[in-house]
Amino acid sequence: MVAAKLELSDVPEWINKELSGYEDANGVPEYRIIYGTVKALNPYRGWIPVQFPTTDLQEVVSKKHVTESVAQIEALIKQDGTVAQKFLPEAQQVLQDMCQQDMEFTCFLEKSRFDGILDEIRNQVLRWAIALDRAGIRGDGLSFTGTEKEKAHNLIFHADGGTLNIGVVGDVGGQANVATGLRPRAGSISPTEIQVLVAEVTRHIGNLGLPESDVAELERTLAELDTTKPVESGRIRNVLNGALRLVSKAGETILTVGTKAYIEGWMRQHGIGP
Repeated sequence: MVAAKLELSDVPEWINKELSGYEDANGVPEYRIIYGTVKALNPYRGWIPVQFPTTDLQEVVSKKHVTESVAQIEALIKQDGTVAQKFLPEAQQVLQDMCQQDMEFTCFLEKSRFDGILDEIRNQVLRWAIALDRAGIRGDGLSFTGTEKEKAHNLIFHADGGTLNIGVVGDVGGQANVATGLRPRAGSISPTEIQVLVAEVTRHIGNLGLPESDVAELERTLAELDTTKPVESGRIRNVLNGALRLVSKAGETILTVGTKAYIEGWMRQHGIGP
């Protein structure tokens, strides 16, 4: 929607592929490659896991290149039951010969893997929104000046293999190469990760359009996150949910929507989703 409002004639190829789906399975980004569990249908015991002779073979057989569009992935997640991918007849025959069993083989995929794909797409879009802001393309709601539209044409957007490269040319300032491929992390949250989050949000507070009282409250809220030692995840969730409520009071602009998406994505990545 922002690309249309900015009158960009060449919408990034990556966005088109995410909206319409990928034609070539070998051309999907790294974050669209997931792994499942291969099982065989035993007439007496039901579905049983397949034991492969090597881990390399198991990886090849259980790998899934997700080519479906965003809408198809969302619909898939909402369906009841397990996501199961049947093998083509040729692959079925190879598996039957290898296991010396005349059984049906299927790869079962966890829906959380597909959720991770959608999270990564949101993160990529967020980074583009942040790049627009850093280039001075902030708009009034979703209306942009001629100068902002001109600057937008100088933005470089390239997503390949799970890495998003954003740069700006001319005099619109700065360049950023952002590594993505984010996946949910287990374990405690380190003080360094909290410090990066707080710093990223804090530097945008002044441009959110909040009243001074709300700016001060948001700063106090973020200051509750101690960046010198590990913080209990429940405490972090409560603080960040409070920050989200304050940011939401600023209305919908590229920066406010992007800031909220950044916080929400960080929380999901660390298993404390809003």
